[in-house]
This record gives sequence, C-alpha cells and structure tokens, in this order.
Amino acid sequence: MPSRLETYAASLIVDWLAARTGTGWTLASASGEAPPVFIADAEGRRLALAVAPLWDAALDPGAEEARATMEERLSGGLVRGPHLLWVPPHASVPDDEPEQSDFVRRTQQAAAPLQPGVRGEVQLPVAIQLAKLRDEGGYASVVGGLGRWWTLITERVNGTFHVNSARMRRAPQSAQLREALFDRIAEVAKPMQTGEAIEFDTFEAWTVQRLAREPLGETGFAIAQAPPALDTTDGTAMRPIVRKRLKAAGAALEGVEADVRGIGVIAIYDYAEHENLGAFVKSLDPALFSRVNLVAAVVDGEVRPIFGPR
Repeated sequence: MPSRLETYAASLIVDWLAARTGTGWTLASASGEAPPVFIADAEGRRLALAVAPLWDAALDPGAEEARATMEERLSGGLVRGPHLLWVPPHASVPDDEPEQSDFVRRTQQAAAPLQPGVRGEVQLPVAIQLAKLRDEGGYASVVGGLGRWWTLITERVNGTFHVNSARMRRAPQSAQLREALFDRIAEVAKPMQTGEAIEFDTFEAWTVQRLAREPLGETGFAIAQAPPALDTTDGTAMRPIVRKRLKAAGAALEGVEADVRGIGVIAIYDYAEHENLGAFVKSLDPALFSRVNLVAAVVDGEVRPIFGPR
C-alpha cells in the first residue's frame, strides 16, 4: 500500500480540489506502485492522482530510520486521528534519548487540541546567539532562520550586532510571535557591552495538522521529512528531481481510465508561500505533463496548485 504520507498528501489535494470546484471528490482506492495512483470519485466522475515526494529518503538512511521510528512512536501515543507533521528544511527528528521522548511529548501536546482540518505548530527549544560588535550604528547582521527579517531586528537595536539563529530552522508563522521574539532580542541587546556575546533560549515552530477525515481508513501520524542536506531552493538540485517525478507519475497514470488526471508532489519548504516549484515545472519539457489536468504541490500543510483544470 502507499505510505501514510502519500495517502495524506493525496487526501489534502482531493479535499482542496473538491472545495475549489464544488465537487464532492472522495478518495476511493489506491495502487501500491511507485508512485502510487489514488482514485477519487464524485458524481459519476473519476479522478486519478499520482503522488510522490520530491526527495529520496535513502540518501540519508540515519535520518530516515529516525523518522520512521518517531512516526510509529507518535502513532502509538494517546493522541488519536490522522496527523501530519512537517519537518523544516535541513532539519530531522531527533534520533536519541532524551530528545526523542521530549519531542514526542511536545508534538502530542500541540496535536491534541487540533480539530479536524486545523493546523498548529510544535514549539521546540533552540538557542540564539547575540554578539555586540560596536557601539556605533544601528545594524544587525542576521544568519539562520531569522535572516529574512534582519531589517525588523535592525530597527530595534542601538549599535552593531551579529545575530546567529542557525539553530532555528523555522520561525513561528504568526507575525505576532515573531514580533515578540524580535522585541526579546532588543531587550537582551540593550544592556550589552561592545565585545560581549550572549546566548539565550527561545523556540522554533514546526507545522502539525490534523486531517479532516481518515483517508482510506488510514490514521496515525505521518512525518514529511526530506534529507537534511537537500537544498530545495537550489534549482540545479531540484530540477532533475522534479523531472524524474513528473516522468514517473505520467507513466503511472498511463492506461488509467479517469475524467481528470493529476500529479501531486510533496515538497519541503519552511513556509508554503516560499515554494518556487512552479518555476521548476514550467522550465521543463511540457510533454512531461501534457496528458494531465492538474499538477499541485503539498507544502507545509497547504496545497499549492502549479496548474489545474478550469
């Protein structure tokens, strides 16, 4: 049978398409091939959807083993229902104790209150390093997960600072929580002397979601995790993977009778709005997807259409 991750991704795409078209698509069956093809029915019409992740888990056996172990530990816990946990780029679930047990506890605490179809975030402890370089100026050089918000941090400091947030793979999606973190950095920086360095604790946030229903009777936790070394923003690395997956998905759909044929890819980005898969797909040979009506990506808990039926 398809993996739990592939099944959950197919369910998210089918639900998204149903909401977009006003058609009651419902998953009915799936093949066990690679990539698997899911069949959804609605009002006498048939949808065939091939689904595959945009990475090769075998490239990092250690990270994949830890992911599989964590998936089963979470699924065997007290929190029931179909849940999907998104691991940010360059991160992986812990592979040793006591970090594994702490991760299970934090993930279950975040998932427990979620209603069907709702997303949340798991808060995981990380440390940020702050160094004051000069009294003069009002500038903060920021590396790591907070790098894209360096201007907002710069606005809050007096002097020249270096902020190392490399341990933070994904900042909270909430602007309010990020603003609170920027204020905390300013508070820590205010009494610092030139040449002083401080490390303080905060948290990063990983997306967890509860699916609206149990697709094909599947339940438990699925974990979307790419090999930490994979850089999904690197077109040189990603374009061959996208090409390979589209080609394999197109072959899997050959001979399948359906009114609508689609391809779903699972991708790892810190936030769904930062994915750039459309540019990769549209730069490839159109023959790779000339016989499908829909290509969509599932990223950080959201469905991102690349192109779809009118």
